[in-house]
Amino acid sequence: MKNFKFALLFVGLIACGEKTDETQSDAYIPELVITDSLVIDNLTQLAFIDVKEDHSEYLFYDFKTSEFFRIGKSGEIILKANRSEDGKDSFRSRYFTTAHYMKNNRILVLTHALASIYDLDFNLIESKKVDFELVTRNIGGSRAALTSNEYLYTFSLDTNGDVQAIFGSEEFSIAYPFMTVRDINSLDTLHSSFIPKETQMAANPGLYNNLDPIVKIVEDEMYVLFPNSPEMYVYDFPELQLKTSWDLNPGDSYKQIVPNHDPSSLDGFFNSLGSSEYKSFSFSNGYLLTVFEGAAPQDEIDALPNRTVGSPEFNELSDKYKSKYHYQIFKGQDKLWQGDLNVNLWSVRDVLYSSAKPGEDPDEVEKDVQTIYFYELR
Repeated sequence: MKNFKFALLFVGLIACGEKTDETQSDAYIPELVITDSLVIDNLTQLAFIDVKEDHSEYLFYDFKTSEFFRIGKSGEIILKANRSEDGKDSFRSRYFTTAHYMKNNRILVLTHALASIYDLDFNLIESKKVDFELVTRNIGGSRAALTSNEYLYTFSLDTNGDVQAIFGSEEFSIAYPFMTVRDINSLDTLHSSFIPKETQMAANPGLYNNLDPIVKIVEDEMYVLFPNSPEMYVYDFPELQLKTSWDLNPGDSYKQIVPNHDPSSLDGFFNSLGSSEYKSFSFSNGYLLTVFEGAAPQDEIDALPNRTVGSPEFNELSDKYKSKYHYQIFKGQDKLWQGDLNVNLWSVRDVLYSSAKPGEDPDEVEKDVQTIYFYELR
């Protein structure tokens, strides 16, 4: 891991944004700085999956080779392991839904059918069938599950019930207590909760492409941000009792999605193209940073030559508008700043990171190594 002896300040933090009416004009706006980097000597791009609580190592995945990578804090490759292939240590699936570090040097890998627990050498310790299904459209790093000490949070539904009736419900998004805290060993349900009645999904029931929320567990609280509802919800953890919530007030930069009502149609994808979605949030030195994407104008969506999801024209429009991120900075519930930055940021647990420096296009130059830059608000 490379230590930066300087703080790289974002001049664009103020130039491309503004202080908000909710705060005093003299409110301090924290600066976004690069604090460190992780240089991985690997030719293919790895997906950042999880990080140990003490940041002593990182879990990555190579979707081309189907290998997990354990990466040390100096960027060294500790171990590579393919567990999708046949064998005694296999999780018996081509794809996994998500993977996370556990206590006692264990790693949990969840697939559609199994929960597999490995030691740090990816030797299989235990594998059991699961009686729940994660409600997510993502694989290989889904946010629909998260480990925390002796608990496993899942955004899921029990497969022992009438799953088709739930999916077919006109009020699918609020018809089931998807948020669940389980015992991490037995996977038994300890606590569960419905999507809050204050959300956009409750106000406008229907089918949403991305229902599973972004979740951060901080000590005895769980912060929940639904991608299509601009509010922050705070729960007691692990009890899942709602404590408080507040409106993120993203303003005109954020366009609210309209739900789909026909599960057989592709309207949901076009609705998503023309609307905003929260992608991430992170806590840093007492501040909260939220990230949401832009939206394609409706007239440009209507001008598409056909209604084909994934067509060159559809993808071009998506790349043009959905890859543009907008940012908000909060102190407590007070919004200090909202605007744009010249870098795309993501987070895994409490790590705020990017694959580029400010103003740099990570895909512009082919590199022999992969570099992850770590950021903080100061």
